[in-house]
Amino acid sequence: MRILKFRVESQKISKDPSCDFKNIVKGTQNYLYAKFYLGDGWRGCKAAASFWCLGKEYPVVLSGNGMCAIPSEALIWNRFGVSLTGMKDDGKYVIKTNRLEVEQE
Repeated sequence: MRILKFRVESQKISKDPSCDFKNIVKGTQNYLYAKFYLGDGWRGCKAAASFWCLGKEYPVVLSGNGMCAIPSEALIWNRFGVSLTGMKDDGKYVIKTNRLEVEQE
């Protein structure tokens, strides 16, 4: 298992500088996980990550510790995108991030 770490402040998602994003190889299954460190604007939100590949979206609800497995369908190309959506107050509060690209070999 390998965990890719992301920082989320307000509506911006970025790679955690303490995490190594080198040598990620496409085509893995049940190996890559994502962990999101959420800023104050996300407090109380139920959050889901969306992983993007070749124009298709693969959403996954985050666990209580801000982690999820990255769907294998998103890992078949040279890169994949990741974004986050959060919601609370019965959908009256919705927050979304930009889409960040992650390179693969």
